[in-house]
Amino acid sequence: MSKIFISELKPHQEVTSTFVAADKQLRTTRTGASFVTLRLADRTGEVVGRIWENAEALDRSIPVGGAVSVTGRCETYKGELQLNIQQITPVNRCDADPADFLPVSPMDPEILHQQLRRAVASIKSPPLRHLMQAILADRPLMDRIKQAPAGKSIHHAYLGGLLEHTVSVAGLAALVARHYEELDRDLLTVGALLHDIGKVDELTWDLAIDYSDSGRLLGHMILGLQIVEDKIRSVAAFPAELATVLKHLILSHHGEQEHGAVKVPMTREAFVLHFIDDLDAKMSTLARALDQCSKDGRTWTAYQPALQRFIYGGAQVAPEASPPPDAPAESCAQQLSLWTTSKGLGAASDAASRTGAAEAPEREPGESAPF
Repeated sequence: MSKIFISELKPHQEVTSTFVAADKQLRTTRTGASFVTLRLADRTGEVVGRIWENAEALDRSIPVGGAVSVTGRCETYKGELQLNIQQITPVNRCDADPADFLPVSPMDPEILHQQLRRAVASIKSPPLRHLMQAILADRPLMDRIKQAPAGKSIHHAYLGGLLEHTVSVAGLAALVARHYEELDRDLLTVGALLHDIGKVDELTWDLAIDYSDSGRLLGHMILGLQIVEDKIRSVAAFPAELATVLKHLILSHHGEQEHGAVKVPMTREAFVLHFIDDLDAKMSTLARALDQCSKDGRTWTAYQPALQRFIYGGAQVAPEASPPPDAPAESCAQQLSLWTTSKGLGAASDAASRTGAAEAPEREPGESAPF
């Protein structure tokens, strides 16, 4: 049976394929009949599936987080695709290819790792630099940092998403610290690099992204605090006050306690970290929504529950044509560098590192409510 991906589904299509049962709920209609609502997923997205016949028996057979073989018909309901399922059976784990089900970051993990190392190399404070070097030297931990998603479903919810998000927030930290010179740049940088490190223990990723038991019971801030405290103990004479303000960054980066923060931000660096973390998470969500909007040829996105609004995609503008190869050199526009100081050159370099632009010769996510 060839795999049909969710991105390939069309209305009125007969479907037989394998998906991950990311979630399921046994519900009751107004007339008292039972039915099952499923969230089916693969690496290209998610679709709602519904079982109307023999619902209670089939509900007991469906493994949440496991692969299932589904036969059904794709229909449109209230503008959204859904699968009306006729048959569903579990698939043995050894017969399921994880590459079919887990989305992967578009960024090269090795390039992201290089950017992480460059951020660590920029740290001038010996205790903070030694702390980050201890983390870089922990190969099992670094392997999980490279693999982990940054969220279950909202932002950077794919393999490698944690490292991508971490490097991006560190790039934003460098830009903001350059603008507000009163900030402790090293502290903010390390806070950016470590704020979500607990997600390596909060989340699991096999055929689907989900929460671990400790993730649900403790959350990534407490789990991250435990990792950081363990590493701090490995650094000789790490200053107690520095350890306290660094741990505060981890515990407060969601900003408000109703959004999952253990403490509200109480230092300048904590305020900044909260805002740049939230910015990067929202930009990831917007990028995904607008990309789908463009693929669908629509002006507006579907309603975004995480943002509580629709997003305007705008008119699709064709890119400018490149000048013909035989055009005179003087007719081609030139980009003049206005940055002649070392500070300006550093700004351009940091911006390139954050966005994934060329830096010759290389190229370049309970969750809070909503982030």
